[in-house]
Amino acid sequence: MATWDKDEFMSQWDKKYVSTNVKPGSKSYDKDFFLGLESRLASSQAELRNIANTLIVAACCAVGRADVVGRFFDDLTAEATPEESEYTFLRVREAITICFPYLGLPTCIPACYGMIGVIQRKGAGYASSKSLRKKIITEEDVQKGTELRARIYRGVGNSEIFSLMDKYFTDLFTTSTVVTWGYLIAKANEEVFQPQESHLIVATAIMALGASRQTKSHIKATLGIGNSVAGVKAVVDMVSQVAEWAGRPEIGPFDVDQLADEIQAALKGMTH
Repeated sequence: MATWDKDEFMSQWDKKYVSTNVKPGSKSYDKDFFLGLESRLASSQAELRNIANTLIVAACCAVGRADVVGRFFDDLTAEATPEESEYTFLRVREAITICFPYLGLPTCIPACYGMIGVIQRKGAGYASSKSLRKKIITEEDVQKGTELRARIYRGVGNSEIFSLMDKYFTDLFTTSTVVTWGYLIAKANEEVFQPQESHLIVATAIMALGASRQTKSHIKATLGIGNSVAGVKAVVDMVSQVAEWAGRPEIGPFDVDQLADEIQAALKGMTH
């Protein structure tokens, strides 16, 4: 991996495309901090081993520091074969893709540009250009989005506010169901992630945004579809560290044990 500041191509690419929105005084990318964070998260729980890097990417985008994602990807794949790099690229790309409706395109674009810069330097063989989705949204996407959304939020207790959103913000609500859940997340689940993995990526982004009420709902949802209390606690700890690094307000607190009790009681009540 070339240190970007010492590599003329990466330095120019970074200045032109990647770090243009970084505020003066912001911390620079810290290789040891981010690789250490990834190593600890990946080894903390078996369920996080294959998605730790994507969770960190989601958190970085959400705290407004998508500019570090390209450098992080570069470090993650420094010793990788083209096939290994392609695998990592696809997973990170899909993590950004499923998070962008929650974070906004301008927030996520520096991550895309940073990763493209790495590939421009190393060669196209180190990326995946595989497209998972059709160029049109179909009735199948509508059905899959509706089903996946219902499955994710089962027992969370948002039905009343969802029905009001559907009544008064109909097109926004429909777009979320069809595009976010049907077109983006459902297809990622078929090709790249397990459903509990993709949802944890989304929950991480929402958590790192500092959206406390929504985070509690998504923690309950992610526990409800199979993520462990210990795994979610490890993610909360990681997001707290990324937020602190980025100079963002402290997140939470989130009582994961209490939220686990609430979702289990709700799901138990639905089965009787």
